[in-house]
Amino acid sequence: MLEVLRQGGVVMWPLLLCSVIVVTLAIERAFRLAAADVDGEEMLAKVRDSLGRGQKGEVLKQLGQSKSPAAAAILTAIESAQGNPTKLEGVLEGVAASERLRLSKNLAFMGTIGNIAPFIGLFGTVLGIMRAFREIGQVGAAGPAVVASGIAQALVATAAGLFVAIISVICFNFYTTWLERIMERVSILSARLVGGVQEGKDGSK
Repeated sequence: MLEVLRQGGVVMWPLLLCSVIVVTLAIERAFRLAAADVDGEEMLAKVRDSLGRGQKGEVLKQLGQSKSPAAAAILTAIESAQGNPTKLEGVLEGVAASERLRLSKNLAFMGTIGNIAPFIGLFGTVLGIMRAFREIGQVGAAGPAVVASGIAQALVATAAGLFVAIISVICFNFYTTWLERIMERVSILSARLVGGVQEGKDGSK
């Protein structure tokens, strides 16, 4: 590992830092999105069953402790159960927007690393080629032995930059798709919640 870092030159250190950041963010986002990815329909059914048994306090406590957008939407609907459906729809949209911001935290940073890593590697490539030409100028002749270290630096830097970029882009796309799936399910659940409040108001007339 240290030999590879040495061969790649100075750009290997920022690339190593980028790779550590990506891995850390990937692990943190995995736990965060896994906690948020719950079946909203199943949760709603359990909540309705618990409310029917008069366990509202326990339901509110569990929803408040949950890390999922679905729980936040259901909790908002319970608190606005006697409210205006149109107003509830707007409140739920605000809840969804807030949850999206929370769950997408640092994803843009991961995507940025995926974009800049190849350029960092390219910068290392240029430095390696410059080193090779400098060694040629110092020796006064070209040959494999003369340019080997410079070319090795260029190739290692290029490979490292591409590797970090590929991992970053894969993680960014995976988590972005996962987040979109979660929020789409929340959108469907919110529509059901608004419909339930509307039916309750119509039934009470």
